[in-house]
Order: sequence, then C-alpha cells, then structure tokens
Amino acid sequence: MINWFPGHMAKSLRELKEKQKVFDLFIILLDARLPLTSFNPEIYKIANKKPILFIFNKADKTNKDKINAFIPQYQKMGEVILSNLKDKKSILKINSKINNIYKLFDEKNKLKNKLTPPLKCVVLGIPNIGKSTLINALANSRVAKVGNIPGITKSEQWINCNKYLLLDTPGILMPKLGNDDVGAKLAIVDSIRIDALNLNEVIVEIYKLLSKTNKWVLEKINLAPSFDEEQIFAEINQYARRNKILKAGNEIDLNKSIKLLLQYFKNIDNIIYD
Repeated sequence: MINWFPGHMAKSLRELKEKQKVFDLFIILLDARLPLTSFNPEIYKIANKKPILFIFNKADKTNKDKINAFIPQYQKMGEVILSNLKDKKSILKINSKINNIYKLFDEKNKLKNKLTPPLKCVVLGIPNIGKSTLINALANSRVAKVGNIPGITKSEQWINCNKYLLLDTPGILMPKLGNDDVGAKLAIVDSIRIDALNLNEVIVEIYKLLSKTNKWVLEKINLAPSFDEEQIFAEINQYARRNKILKAGNEIDLNKSIKLLLQYFKNIDNIIYD
C-alpha cells in the first residue's frame, strides 16, 4: 500500500552520514503513540556513539501506562524525555536537558584548558513529528517553517540558541517501510501524506491495524473489528447509513465516510499502536 520515500529524504539521510562528525548531539523526536515504529534505526547507526536525546512527543495523546514499558530500551542508548511541545513546561525541560549536556562538554574542555563552542545539535525524526515546532520554541521565535503537512521542511537550517545550535532537517522515513502494518501506523499519525495514497487501501489497512491493536476505537462508534476487506467496507457502509452520510438519491457517500473515519481515528487519545 505505502512506499513513500521522497528524493529529499534519501538525500537528507546521505548528507547526515557525511556530516556525522560535525554534530555534538543527536536530538531524535519520536511519536509517543508509535514508540517503536517512529524510530529509524539507520539514524542510530549514523550517530555512532555520539550523545543522543530522545524526545517522545505527543505524550498527551499516548497511553500513559503502556508508554513506560518502552522507555528503558531507549535509556540504554541515550537520554529520554516525554513531552508535549504545546506545553511550555516541556520546552523548558528540553532546554534544561540540552544545557546540562553542554555543561558536561564544558567541564571536559576546562580540564583540557579549552573553550567550549555552542553544541551543534541535529534535530531528527519522521515527518510531522514536531521538529520545526521544537526549534521555534527553543529559539523563542518563528525561525523554522512549521506546518501540519508531512515533509514541509525541505532544506536544512541552523538555528542559534545561545549555548547550542540546532540544525533543522527534512523528516526522514525508513527507505523501506516493510509492510502495510507499518505504513498504516505512519498514516494514522499523519507522517505519510494520505492524500497521495489510495483512500480505499488506506482505510482498509488502518481498520485492520485498529482491529489488531485497539479494537475499542472501532467499537466506540459501533464498528465491528475485522480483517476482511469485504466486511470492512460493509461496516463502513453501515456507518454511513447510521450517520446519514449520503449523496442525492439516498446513495452512500463512501469517499466522505472514509475521510470522516480517518479524521476520527487520527484524533483518538490515550492510544499506542505498537
């Protein structure tokens, strides 16, 4: 169903490998609803023992009990912060953590009688995860492009934040998404542009995903979990009838029904898809 890896992503991953030595700190944003799927292992390989700060964004939308089970494996690789970038307290917490990392560099350099330049930090993550939002908040200005369209940041920008510099990068997905299950997870959190895909295929895979991981989301609106495509569309048709999503002549508006369901699925809170 989904194989979305635009050219600028491939270029960004290639350039990241080439510039690895320049960076002092890798700031990797993850979606707290996708604690495994939103992590690109290629980026961890590129970091190659450089300090890493993992920021689980959208923690306000995740299941608070389940997310804690995923944290220890990331703590083995670096520092971890749960955040909601719309909350100023989260921004202050992140800023404090980066400044503390700067202090560690500064202490080591003082022992060598060296000055410590601002840390060069690269901000990484899948599309629409909040990279530009984080940078704007830390810089206290609208210096980076921000939007809710995956892939909006097409070029690199260094941002000065006093003791550290931030490099904004385009969102990077895995070159191969592996299977439709992974693609459905990325689509439901808006990391893949659904308008570039076949809506019928998208709704089927997301429906299967919810039937597997969070069937309560379907049952809440009287949809029966299913993995059969024919049955899924039968459920959607019944949903349309119940909610009078119809065209002229009492005909079901399937396209509108799918779009409304996708919007509903995307806005669900207290959820984890992995």
